[in-house]
Amino acid sequence: MILELIGNIFFYAFCACFALFVYFLLMYVRRLAFYKAPAIEHNFSEGVSVVICARNEALNLRKHLPFVLNQKYPNFEVVVVDDGSSDATEKVLAHYAGEFSNLRIVRIDPKDKEGKGKKYPLSVGIKNAKYEYLLMTDADCYPRSERWIQQMANGFAQGKEIVLGYGKYERRAGFLNQLVQWDTFFVALQYFSFALAGKPYMGVGRNLAYTKSLFEKVKGFESHRHIMSGDDDLFVMEAATKNNVAIVVEHDAHTVSRNKENFKEWYRQKCRHLTTGSAYKKGVLFRLSMINFIFLLWPLLLLGNVILHKCLLVVFVMWLTKISIQYSIFKFTLSKLTTRANLILSVIFGNVLMFLSVAIVFTNLITKKDKW
Repeated sequence: MILELIGNIFFYAFCACFALFVYFLLMYVRRLAFYKAPAIEHNFSEGVSVVICARNEALNLRKHLPFVLNQKYPNFEVVVVDDGSSDATEKVLAHYAGEFSNLRIVRIDPKDKEGKGKKYPLSVGIKNAKYEYLLMTDADCYPRSERWIQQMANGFAQGKEIVLGYGKYERRAGFLNQLVQWDTFFVALQYFSFALAGKPYMGVGRNLAYTKSLFEKVKGFESHRHIMSGDDDLFVMEAATKNNVAIVVEHDAHTVSRNKENFKEWYRQKCRHLTTGSAYKKGVLFRLSMINFIFLLWPLLLLGNVILHKCLLVVFVMWLTKISIQYSIFKFTLSKLTTRANLILSVIFGNVLMFLSVAIVFTNLITKKDKW
């Protein structure tokens, strides 16, 4: 009797999990998988200010800044905010300033720093930008092509105020890189899909654009100034509406970064990124929690039904249907984002990341937050 009751609970919970999985895939992810950018008659050509914050990034700036400065766009500047660097950042920037007239350098004295995090230097960079249209990236990123600015700026062509881009990571050997590739893809899959559904909630600072007027309208980062992170996701959540956001997923619009060298460094980075979760709107938190919850429960419920021998044929059909839909939709989405994440292993990584997310939540509750 008790086993029968437990079996029924596992089976009906598995059915509910299956229904939520299919709903998420067909209601949201499908939009990104089959997304086609709106046609525009002419390329956007208004002035664009690229803003980069850097602290002790001499090596990255030496390697990556030329890719930004050599973009093929008719009218742009690059504003680099040297956030009190103690390495050779100042010398590297001075060298490039002698070669490129469109490079502007803003240096922040450590004594003048207001609070922690990236928000203050980024605000300074935006304040010093001379153009209305702003494009953000990081010092450890480089554009995938020389048409990066053009592609991202075209997102403004439809009168949008926020443009969400994709920031991926270099493909390298090893399990950690595979995990990072999947994590990056899955995060992008969510924020792109929800934006297309009229529910934008975040972007990534590695590749994000918005207007200076919008930044000033919401008073910058003032409402979440007390939170170290959130210059990208919390800002987008506050400033975005269902009508003022565009996404740009074209290959030439991507930025590329190198992921952390070891699991510990990557884990600490994830902990820092997820510190903003508590400030998310309730509706966003609910949707994201449900996605994490069903990924977390799915393998457990599947295993439980197999062990209890509960409606195995029905369970097998639902499992096969879910895998088929997920494989088909993710295949199109992976191709669109040119991410070489292993599609077969994505099923495993998806579940691994959900367990890691739970661990990160507890880690953030008991540890001090990293500094920018």
